[in-house]
Amino acid sequence: MTAGPSNTDSSITSFEQDKLERSEFSRRIADRIRLAGTGQSVVFGISGAWGAGKTSVLAMIRLALESDEKWAVVEFTPWAATDLGSLTGEFYEVIASAMPEKGKRGKTARAMLMSAAPVATSVMKTAAEGFFDQRFGTGTWQKIADTATSSTLDELGNYKPTPNPFRQQFAALSKAIERTGAKVLVIVDDLDRLHTDELLAVMKAVRLLGRFPGVHYLLSYDKRTMLDLIGASDLAGSDPDRARAYLEKIVQYPFELPPLQSAHSRREVTGQITAIAHRYGCDLTGTDTRSGRNWDLIDDLLALLPFIDNTTLRAIYRWCAQVDVLMALLGPGHLDLLDAALITYLRLHHEQIYDRLPTWRSKLVGDAPRAIVLSDSPRDTAEDWLTRLRNEAPGMSEPELTDVYKILVYLFPKLPHQLYSRTRPLSTTPQVHHDEFFDRYFMFTLPVGDISDVTAAKEVSSLLSDGSLPEGGVLRTFIAAGGGDQRLALRKLRRELGHAVTDAPPGCVLAALEHLWPCLLNEHGDLSLPGPGQDIAAMLIGQAVDASSDTDDARAAVNQARQCVGLRGITQILVEFRRGRDDYPAPIAAAVTDVRDEVLGVCMADLTSPQPPQEGQVLSFIYFLTTDMYAELRRRIDSAGLTQLDVAARMVAKDSNLREELQGFYHEPFEEIYPREYWDLTQFPDPPSVDDLPEREDYSIDARLAQAKFAMHSIMLGITSNQPD
Repeated sequence: MTAGPSNTDSSITSFEQDKLERSEFSRRIADRIRLAGTGQSVVFGISGAWGAGKTSVLAMIRLALESDEKWAVVEFTPWAATDLGSLTGEFYEVIASAMPEKGKRGKTARAMLMSAAPVATSVMKTAAEGFFDQRFGTGTWQKIADTATSSTLDELGNYKPTPNPFRQQFAALSKAIERTGAKVLVIVDDLDRLHTDELLAVMKAVRLLGRFPGVHYLLSYDKRTMLDLIGASDLAGSDPDRARAYLEKIVQYPFELPPLQSAHSRREVTGQITAIAHRYGCDLTGTDTRSGRNWDLIDDLLALLPFIDNTTLRAIYRWCAQVDVLMALLGPGHLDLLDAALITYLRLHHEQIYDRLPTWRSKLVGDAPRAIVLSDSPRDTAEDWLTRLRNEAPGMSEPELTDVYKILVYLFPKLPHQLYSRTRPLSTTPQVHHDEFFDRYFMFTLPVGDISDVTAAKEVSSLLSDGSLPEGGVLRTFIAAGGGDQRLALRKLRRELGHAVTDAPPGCVLAALEHLWPCLLNEHGDLSLPGPGQDIAAMLIGQAVDASSDTDDARAAVNQARQCVGLRGITQILVEFRRGRDDYPAPIAAAVTDVRDEVLGVCMADLTSPQPPQEGQVLSFIYFLTTDMYAELRRRIDSAGLTQLDVAARMVAKDSNLREELQGFYHEPFEEIYPREYWDLTQFPDPPSVDDLPEREDYSIDARLAQAKFAMHSIMLGITSNQPD
């Protein structure tokens, strides 16, 4: 795991850090504020959604203004105050801190501001009684003059205030500040964090207590939240028009923050997800081994997530941080990054759907169906799923439902696709639609009974280097437990061997096969076809052949494997290389020469002996034999003078039941040896009747000859045979 930057949700501190190209926007606001100069106090506003980057714009405005030494920029933090008195004191203290430090005028103005705080608090209390709200301006000063005088002030330094009403005191303060020539901007950020009464108090402070010449204000807020807060007060009485009018009364010059552009949001997502991928060793690109299509994790993510083009930086950072958290909790190698990102998106933005996914597990896990399956229970359609989503999230719009379903189809290929659905590339990563990995994405840890992929990888590395799994290791323990634990361990083995075996030499690979062979077999002592056991064995044989220096070495490797797993075992492994094709690939075909000849010899021994040979019979190898091998077998049969009846008798399996649609008679391999146009019923004289068929337990040569006669006559007379392919 590599180190990388963490999401701190902090604002920028320089123009160079501006990623959203808002520096020019910020400079133009600063230029407009400069025009206010030492004139009458002006209130500016920056409106934008939470997390849209307002604080960063404020920082750039401050930088632009502070480049002019005539301006002082200070910040007022009202939400840090505990009561009305501390808020008022903090407000005046902030303005005082902006007064020039040198010269008598600056010191006087600072002292007057500091000493005026108690009176200002009294004024605010009076204003809070409702006079200011009910009659904004008219009559307010008279009420204040009657209740708040400078007699409550203490002496400070050489400044000795006289007992004048607050209005006269305010006028004196204004004149003192004006004499300093100060140009001040007071920034009030996160105004929408306040409660309603606190918000109104700040607005009153700005409009009533702080309207000094040359002292201007820049308020930062989310407009919708502000209107909701004002609307909840007695002032607006839940009237949205009154709330809007009040806000417009306070803020004379509102600026709307430019929305996050698509190019910026996509760049941020790309940077954040790329950093996470590097941190946890995840691939960002690859090729779908099934379709050959190149895939790009970022492209798929951007195509699937609708919120990226209509969001805020904070929302992007929060989502990416949560993806990082999920990856960190499981550790490298235990999750698919793309799946983790999409599941996290659903958790943050569509919680009702996310919470239902575990209950839909049986409908979600599994691969996409490869063919139409006829069943008494009709499969859910895409519209069925959209209806299910509507029921779970009734407030979701139709476009949102469609977008969510596209994500679900991508995550879970088993779901019915809509037109133009994006398909998931084939990958060996632990994806959520695999049954063994599903729970990891919802439990935030490895579930009980799961096997760490990192641990499995280490034990597979030990297998290839030492020739055996570690004693007491997880894989050995799970294999020994049998049942579901064994199946899980074999799946892990198959996956991790696929990553590690490509660099292993033939000797190590064959030693691993010998060690694993007993645990790859089913209860009947065979490989399950298909199954993880066959996949693992074929993977090892394939690597042994590929890593051999020439054909002779490859043949020696296959022969060594044959000695380890037996003739039937090696043929069951090799059949995997023929899946979907008529013959073996050239390297395998050249390497199996000796096995091929041995199999043909065993088949002839079966055909010429009244008892099946110990190594098996013709039916044991019908999936191994190719067209060329069948042709060679026919040549040997003819040379031995065998009849069609002799051959057909060996196509009768043990425990066959020919009374029920010829079950147990394999006519396909017989037809490979003798094409149907050459069948000769005269070679099958005196077939028995159904009642005269031998018992199923009778596997003598005489019983098989009788059954072969019955089967061939039945087929030739047009009775349908329902035999395995």
